[in-house]
Amino acid sequence: MNFRQKLGGGNQSESVLVQNLANGLALEFECSDPTRRLRLLLSELLLVMAQIREPRPDFYHKASELFDNPCYLEEVSDVLCIALAELPALLPPAEVAEALLHVTNGPVLIARMVANQPDCFREVVTGLVMNGDKQDEDVPGGLLRLQAVRTLCQMNPSQALNVRTLCVEQCRMPGLAIYLTLDAAKAKGGGIGSSSLCGGEEGDVVSYVTGLLLSPNQPQRSWFAQFVKSAQRRKYDLPASALVALRTDLSERLRNLLLFNSTDTLPDFQVIHATALLRLYCALKSLANLKFSEDTEIMYLLQLVTCRPPPSAAGVRFVSTGLCMLIACPSLISSQDNERRASEWIKWLVKEEAYFAGASGVSSSFGAMLLLMAIHFHVQQLSAIIELVSAALGMKVITRASSLGRIKYIFTHDVFTEQVVTAHAVKVPVTTGLNANIPGFLPVHCVYHQLKSRMFTKHKVPIKDWIYNQICASSTPLHQVMPQLIDVYVNSIILVSNKGGLTDHFNEPISENEIMAVFSQSIFTGKNQEKQQQQLSQRCGVLRGTQLRRLAVRGRAASTPPATPSTKTLYLPSHASPSTTGNTPVASIMTSQLLLLYYLLLYEDVRLTNSHQLLASSRRVHSYSPHLFAQLPIRYLLSHAQKEQRLYAAVSGGGLALSDAISKLQTGHLPPQLPLDPQSLVRAMEDAAHNPGQMLVLLDRLLRMPPHQLWPLAGPLVSSIKCLLKPDIPRKVLDIYKQVWMRLNALFPRRLWAMTVEGLLAMEIHGTNRRPLSEDDIILDPLYVLRCDEEVYRCAPLLHLVMYMLQVYLLSSRTFLSQQMQNRPAAAITHSLGSNASTGAATSPQTIEEEREKLRGALVLTQESAAVQILLEACLMKEQEKDGAGALNLQEVRSIVSSYIHQAFLKDTTLAKLVHFQGYPGELIGPVVRGVPSMHIAIGLNWIPELLQLPDLEKQLFAIELTAHLALQNAMPSTLSISRLGINTLATLLSVLSKSKSLKIIKESLPSLVAIGRAFPALTDDLLHLMIMYGRVAAAQSGLLAAPAPKCIAFQDVEKPLADGIEKMDYEEYPVVDLVRAVPQEDSLYAQVIATVRMLVKESTMSHNLY
Repeated sequence: MNFRQKLGGGNQSESVLVQNLANGLALEFECSDPTRRLRLLLSELLLVMAQIREPRPDFYHKASELFDNPCYLEEVSDVLCIALAELPALLPPAEVAEALLHVTNGPVLIARMVANQPDCFREVVTGLVMNGDKQDEDVPGGLLRLQAVRTLCQMNPSQALNVRTLCVEQCRMPGLAIYLTLDAAKAKGGGIGSSSLCGGEEGDVVSYVTGLLLSPNQPQRSWFAQFVKSAQRRKYDLPASALVALRTDLSERLRNLLLFNSTDTLPDFQVIHATALLRLYCALKSLANLKFSEDTEIMYLLQLVTCRPPPSAAGVRFVSTGLCMLIACPSLISSQDNERRASEWIKWLVKEEAYFAGASGVSSSFGAMLLLMAIHFHVQQLSAIIELVSAALGMKVITRASSLGRIKYIFTHDVFTEQVVTAHAVKVPVTTGLNANIPGFLPVHCVYHQLKSRMFTKHKVPIKDWIYNQICASSTPLHQVMPQLIDVYVNSIILVSNKGGLTDHFNEPISENEIMAVFSQSIFTGKNQEKQQQQLSQRCGVLRGTQLRRLAVRGRAASTPPATPSTKTLYLPSHASPSTTGNTPVASIMTSQLLLLYYLLLYEDVRLTNSHQLLASSRRVHSYSPHLFAQLPIRYLLSHAQKEQRLYAAVSGGGLALSDAISKLQTGHLPPQLPLDPQSLVRAMEDAAHNPGQMLVLLDRLLRMPPHQLWPLAGPLVSSIKCLLKPDIPRKVLDIYKQVWMRLNALFPRRLWAMTVEGLLAMEIHGTNRRPLSEDDIILDPLYVLRCDEEVYRCAPLLHLVMYMLQVYLLSSRTFLSQQMQNRPAAAITHSLGSNASTGAATSPQTIEEEREKLRGALVLTQESAAVQILLEACLMKEQEKDGAGALNLQEVRSIVSSYIHQAFLKDTTLAKLVHFQGYPGELIGPVVRGVPSMHIAIGLNWIPELLQLPDLEKQLFAIELTAHLALQNAMPSTLSISRLGINTLATLLSVLSKSKSLKIIKESLPSLVAIGRAFPALTDDLLHLMIMYGRVAAAQSGLLAAPAPKCIAFQDVEKPLADGIEKMDYEEYPVVDLVRAVPQEDSLYAQVIATVRMLVKESTMSHNLY
C-alpha cells in the first residue's frame, strides 16, 4: 500500500513515476516511448485508486487528459493490458475496474480490459456487483456501474443469468437484474415483448419478476418493491430507468396477446400466459404500488381481462384471476366505458358459469367466487372481499375500500341484486364428496356467508334442505367450512338478527326423522357391514373433539315448554316432501353422523343458553327429545374422531386404542371356539362359579370382537350380572368382565348405564310390579344406582362400575336440574303467580330465581350426602370380616369408597361439612380419616368448633373422637388449637351435665384423650387436669354405690389391653369397658380412669423421650 502511494502520490506532482513534465500529460503520452507511456498510465491510474479510498459524500470523478480524449483509447487500452499482465500484484483486475468507473470512458476501458483478459471476467463482475448500491439508478455512479456490468454480460451472455442471481442474493443493482432479464429474453426471441405468435413465451421476464415480488425472502421482496417505487419518482430529465424498459416489454406482451382478440375470444394456447401476466400486474400494483398508464396499460389490461376464454381448467383460472384483478386494481374501470365493458363481461360470466363448470370438469368454478363477492358487497364486508382476493391470488392485496365503489355498484345493482343472490344460492347443487382436499371457492362458502348475514331469512328463502343434503354429501377429510356453516345455521334457527328487532321468520331445524335416516345407516344395525367397515377406515376431518365433548354435557335433557303464552316460531317452509325423507344418498356415514351430532349438541347448547331471551320474546322453538339422544352412539363417534390424531391437533388419543388393537389380533391366536350367542353367554355366567374356564373364554372373545358385533350381546351380558356376585367367582373373571363393560361403555354408554343399574337392583325392588328403569328415572333419582344388591359392596370390580355410574348420574342430575330452571325461567313463574294471585304483593323474578337456586343446591347436596352415607354404611365390618380373606376384601372396598369420598370432598367442601354434621358410625372414623386425604379440610375450614357447639351430646362426642384421629393423622398447630378446645369443652360439659350424661362422657372419651396426648405432649397438663376431674366424678360415683368394693384392685392386668385399644384407635377391638371385666362393676369406671391416666403419661411423655 505504501508503495502504491509513492508511485501514485497524493497528486500528479508527487508521483515518483512521473517527474519534470515539460508539457501536458496527453502531449507527454503522445511523444514518449513505450516505457514512459507505461509510467504515465500507472501514475494516473494509481492516483485514481488512491483517491477513491478516501471517504467522500459524492461520487468522485477524475478529469484526465489521458482518459477523456477518445483518440487515446486504443493506445491506453493496450498499455493497460500490458500493465495488468506484467504487474498482477500491483494491479488486481477488480480494483482496476473499480477505479476506471471514476474516469471518462471507464465502461469502455473495462470492457476492453476483460476482452483482453477473459479469465478475469468473474472476478471483475463480482467486484463491481458487490460494491454496487442497493438502488443502482439513484446515484450517478450506479448508472456507470450498471452500464459496465451490462456491457460485460453482453460480451459473455452465458454468464448473464449467473450475474443476475448474484444481484438478487446480495440485494444490489435491481436495475441491472431487470436489464439482464430483458436482454436474455431479447436474445432468445429476437425483440422486445417477445411472445411469439404461436403462444410460446421466450425468456422468463414474467415469471422472474413475479418471483421477485412474491419471494418468500422478505429482504429480497422489499428490495425489489422499493426499486419499483423509486423508479416511478424519477424526474423526466434523467435517463430512462430499467422499470421503463420493463413496462415497455410487458406492454408489448399484452399487445401481442390481444392480436387474436378481434372477437373477444382468447385462444386456448394463450390462456396460461395471459393468466401469468395478469397476476404479475396485480403483484406490481399491490406490492410495489405501480401506477398504470391510462393510454396503454389500462386499455390493454381491461381488454385482456374481459376476454372470453375457452371452457377449460385454465380458462376457469383465467376468469378467477381477472375477477380478482378488477378488485385489486380498481383503476381499470375508472371511466364509464371501462365500467360498462366490465359489467357486460361479469353478466356473461353469470350466464356461462354452469357451462364452464360442466365442460371444464373443475369442481370449484368461478361461479362460487362471483356469488361470494356479491354477498360480501351486499353486507358491506369489503375487507372480506379483499381477503378473498388475496387468498385467490396468493398475495397480500392492498386496496382502499373507498376505491371499490364502481365495482360494488356493478355487483349489487347491475348483476346481483340481494334477492337474486339468495335465490341463486339455494339452487346451486351441493358439492358431491365435499372434503378438505377440494381447493377453491365452493357453494358452501357462499351459503355460509349468506347465512351469517341472514339473507335467507330476510327474503324468506328456505335453506334447510340444502344444508342437510350437503351434510349427507360430505366426505373425509372433513372440509373446514362445514362446522362454521352449522354454527351460523343453528344461530339463524334460534337467535334473532343483530341488526334489527324481532325477526318474523327463522330457518327450519333439521327434523328428527331426517337425523335418524342417517343414523339408521349405522354399523350397529348389521346392514351393509362390509361397505360400512370400509367407510369406518376413512379419516374424519377437522371437527374439534374437545368442542364436541364440551357441548355433549348439555345436549341431552328434555326441554319443558314455558307455561306462559308463547308465539310459535314461523319457520321457512321446506320444499322436501315427507316421502323423500331418508332417500338422500350419504357419501360417508361416519362423516355425516359426526356433523349431525355436532349440529344436535350445538343446537341444544344455544337453545338452553338463550332460554331467557326466547321466553322474553314469547317464542317457542323446537327441542329434540331425549329419546333421540339415547339412540345416538355419541361416545363411539367421539372416540372414533379422536383416534385420528393426524387430523386433530388439539385432541389426544382415542379411548378405544387398546380395544382396537385387541380386535386386530389374528384368529389363529383366539381361544377355543365356543358358541357365542345370548343363550350361551347367560348359561356361562350362571355356571361361572363352577366352570369359570368357559366364562373366561367367552369374555376373551368378547374383548377381541369388533364394536358392531359386541353391542348386540350387551343385553344378556348386563342382565345376568348378578350371577357374578356369588362368593366363588374367580377374580380374573370379574376383572375381564369389567374390561368388556368398559368397551361397551365406549359405544352406547347411556343405554349401558340404565341396563346395568336395572340388572344390579336388589331383589326386593325387583319383586314389585314396576316397569324397567329408564335413564330419565335414574337422572331424577341417582340413588337408584346404590339400591343394588348388598353383595355388590363386597365385590370390588363391580363396585368400581357402580361408583363410575354414580358419579355420572349425580353430574347428570345436577345438569338436568339446571336445564329445567333454564327451560322454565323465573319470569314464567312470575307470570303464573300474577295471573292466579288475587291479593298480596307480587314476587319479583329475581327473588324467585334466588329461591329456586337455593332449593336446587339443597337438593343436589342432599343427593350427594345421601350417597356418601350409604357408601359409609356399606363399609361397616361384619362378623366374618374381622380376619382372613374377608378383612382383605373389606379393606379393598373401603379403599374404593375412600377414593370416591376424597374426590367428592375436594369438589365440594360443603359436602364434607354436611356429612360430618349428619354423623356416621364411630367405628368408621378411623378408616375415613386414614383413607381420605382430603379430611384435612376439617381442620383448615375450622368447622369442628361448630360441631362442638351443637346441643347434641352424641355430636359433641363424635367431634372429640374425630379430633383425636385427625390429631394423630395431621399434627399441626391448627389441630393443636382444636384439640385444646375439645378438652375445654369436655371439662365444661362435665361440670354442667347430669350424672348419667357425665358418666357417658367419661366412658366414651377416654381413648380419644390418650390419642390427643400422644399427638400433642404439650397438652399433657390440660389432659391431666381433665383426668383429675374424671377421677373425682368416678370416685364420687363409686362412693354412692350400695356396696363399694376395696380399692386395692390389680389394674396391671388392664394396661396392656387398653394400650392396644388406644393404639388402634378403632372400634374393631373390644372397648375399654370390656377390658376391665375382672374389676367389680361398681368400680369399673374408676379403674378405667386410672388405667387411662397411666397410658396417657406413658404415651405423651415416655414415648417421646421428654423426661
